[in-house]
Amino acid sequence: MPRFLQGWLADVIRFSQQRPEVYKTRQRPIYSLKRNIMVKKSEGKNPIIAEFKRKSPSGFNVNRDIIEYVKFMEANDVAGISVLTEEKFFGGSYTDLERVAENVSVPVLMKDFVVTEKQINTAYSLGADVILLIVRVLTERELISLYKYAKSYKLDVIVEVTNEEEVEIALRNNFDIIGVNSRDLSSLDLSLEKTERLLKLIPSDRIKIAESGIRSRDDIHRLKNAGADAFLIGTTLMQDPNKIKELI
Repeated sequence: MPRFLQGWLADVIRFSQQRPEVYKTRQRPIYSLKRNIMVKKSEGKNPIIAEFKRKSPSGFNVNRDIIEYVKFMEANDVAGISVLTEEKFFGGSYTDLERVAENVSVPVLMKDFVVTEKQINTAYSLGADVILLIVRVLTERELISLYKYAKSYKLDVIVEVTNEEEVEIALRNNFDIIGVNSRDLSSLDLSLEKTERLLKLIPSDRIKIAESGIRSRDDIHRLKNAGADAFLIGTTLMQDPNKIKELI
């Protein structure tokens, strides 16, 4: 069982544990997010993972054509696409993931609360190249087990942290891609200052992704100075897709 959780987090984890597995024969090659981030950096670009999401517990709610959005982001040279697949609180679906994977040739992240191997099976089957594992909702043993399982599929894994204790867990297990979420998953508060602090604790031999709350090129510059290699951006781009041209 995942860590002791309360409120909406407990609900979302219960729901995630019960989701049925989807099995299909994978139709596309695996695209490496890690490699793509390094390529974009070498080209002097800001490696951005553009997120598609319909709504969130923080009050976000935008209706946009998913294929039009992801193709536009791909055309503007993003490092990857993130697709929210959690149904209960984010209005996502596995269908969204499958449709995106069929329509782009960049790395695709299945953004979800992954707590079971069957969710990883589903991610691989439907064309995801990357999964997210959130330290906040998993015991260390579960985290290690799910990480190894995803790696057995040759998927990249972003291990998400939100505080110093979680950074320590990520570092001692030598996870190679670490995402620092500016949003506190319990209170839903945002803090770029916290993200800057945590990024500085992570060695430069890891890929570091700043997640949430990024609204401007100044924010990217600030987080890059703290050590971020890439930037996962959802709300800002969903509200105004053209913003990608300024941010990248």
